[in-house]
Amino acid sequence: MSDRLYRLAPGEIHVGQGAIDKLPEITTQLGGPCLIIHDAGGRETAAESSSRIAEAGVEARTLPFAGECTEVAIDRICAEISSGPLLAFGGGKVLDAAKAAASDRHVSCITVPTSAATCAAYTPLSILHESDGAYVVSRRLHQPVAALLLDPNVLVAAPPRLLAAGMADAAARAFDTILAARIHVPTATAAMSLAICRAYLFETLLTLGDGALADNEKRSPSEAFTRAIEACIVGAGLAGETGARFFGRSFSHAVAYALSHVVNADGVLHGEAAGLGILVHCLIDPNPPIPFEAMQERFAGWGLPISFAEVGIDGLEGNAGRSLAERAHAYLDLERAIPFDVTPKGIHRGMVRVDEEARRT
Repeated sequence: MSDRLYRLAPGEIHVGQGAIDKLPEITTQLGGPCLIIHDAGGRETAAESSSRIAEAGVEARTLPFAGECTEVAIDRICAEISSGPLLAFGGGKVLDAAKAAASDRHVSCITVPTSAATCAAYTPLSILHESDGAYVVSRRLHQPVAALLLDPNVLVAAPPRLLAAGMADAAARAFDTILAARIHVPTATAAMSLAICRAYLFETLLTLGDGALADNEKRSPSEAFTRAIEACIVGAGLAGETGARFFGRSFSHAVAYALSHVVNADGVLHGEAAGLGILVHCLIDPNPPIPFEAMQERFAGWGLPISFAEVGIDGLEGNAGRSLAERAHAYLDLERAIPFDVTPKGIHRGMVRVDEEARRT
């Protein structure tokens, strides 16, 4: 009997200017009626796409989405789905909720990201939260995304802050994978995950990231911008799917999920929190993939927070900081992800040092 099941990629991935133009054709093939769900950032793109789908003869209804990806939100979407596909426009929260609802109702899901802040448009995974943004669980889904349309003309309209957060989140996947590989690389797919992470981190994000953000600011869907959003969504998504069951949760996401319980969910992006986790990693790890000073400088240049104070964490040296470190430690996959001894006290020292180093810049 097989002991591994892979859902490595969406059924179709369209990347490039005009990718969204494939939507009428795809929905015609899947049939209707469609349910279109969107957040505030995806509203305009969803409205334009709804009109084009209708012109192709496919019935479509629209449902706005706000707030977190919660069980209640998923149930609400499920109640609106009929027999046709679900189309999701927006950022990670709406995409995760839509994917989970489509999986529960066994209908196809098409994702059209309007932000590169996470790889949610790619993965057969939904991150569930409480209504206040606190992390609950990562739910594996029964099916992959049917189609992903990654159009730089759409994403370039989003603020550069979202791209910076996405680059930090993708870098976090790479840092976590490279660290865990020091323990063991058990399969060919795990080795591929490691190679993918190294490629997009060093050859795309660190090489093209500055230019991609500058082009985003100018709303220019350049090659650098396109490669950056592809790394954030397709690169990180594929690396996660080839390696997620072998490389467990490490510092970046453990710190991010711990922070989700105490920061303002509307004020701190997931990638920004994961970036702080990378900085903690660089200070704790005896041999980090990239030195702390280099990552701190890069994150500052990308406009990311480089201290816990910047995301509203006061009293880090006291009980609040110790509690945050204990929660982060509890999220770590110590057996599969961390090749050296680490304690809540060590994580706490790393967090305090992150803020101390930020004050020196």
